[in-house]
Amino acid sequence: MKKLLKKTSILLLTGVLVLGAVGCANVNAQNNEFKIGEKFTVSNLKIGDKAYVVDYKLEDVTGDNIKDNVILVGTKTVSDIYCDTLTVVVQDGKTKEYSKATYENFGGYQDKEMLFIGDFTGDKVKDVVVSASTGGSGGIVDHMIATFKDNKPSVIFTDKENAGIDIDGKYIDGYRAEIEFKDLNKKVLLDVSAGKDMYIEQGIYNKEGKLLKEVKPWIDSFSKLEAIDYDGDGTFELRGYQKIAGAYHADTISYVESILKFENNKWNTKDVQYTTFLVK
Repeated sequence: MKKLLKKTSILLLTGVLVLGAVGCANVNAQNNEFKIGEKFTVSNLKIGDKAYVVDYKLEDVTGDNIKDNVILVGTKTVSDIYCDTLTVVVQDGKTKEYSKATYENFGGYQDKEMLFIGDFTGDKVKDVVVSASTGGSGGIVDHMIATFKDNKPSVIFTDKENAGIDIDGKYIDGYRAEIEFKDLNKKVLLDVSAGKDMYIEQGIYNKEGKLLKEVKPWIDSFSKLEAIDYDGDGTFELRGYQKIAGAYHADTISYVESILKFENNKWNTKDVQYTTFLVK
């Protein structure tokens, strides 16, 4: 691994995602039981008649030291494993009132636990993270992070952040790829000679390493996010993983690992590492 950037002057902050969960669940309004696998029937939330409980946690996410019902609701038919829309619903443990959060077109497959609860903003109130597999060949997982402090829901991690850190690139002479980390204003060179024979066979390079046709690497969005307390201050940061592919999507030329922090109402990149393949 080569370290690209590390700023020690700024604290790291962000959240993680965990994917999964099976089924859906019914709401018993009298005893507040939310059972995975049954319908979700709180009509005033206007989620629709195909809403099911996909995952559930009992945690204080509003900041009053009273545990709340945190319900991940998916819109689907009972036999489906794919949810067209995923919504986090919080029932306040004290007032029993409901609030909800999602973003447009947020959906995915169920797989084990999909909810993670932890403080990512540093306000000492736990936030809600959702992870959902898109089901594609690249292993991409979409995420959402929402805050519910004082029963005021706000989504702080959406499809925009799911795209990962901003990376661009191109192949150049000498069996190399020039990769630009645009947010950081940094460029690095990757040695792609591990795929030399294949590139020559496909007419991308000649035997002398001269580039014969333009190749722009594929930049995947986050395939994985982990919640870590990077600096040991009790607040979670996000560690994200992205893949860079070369001539085709299966031609992996690098993996990028980044650390993100939520500060000043946005996610900032604090640390980036990348790999170079010597042998494939």
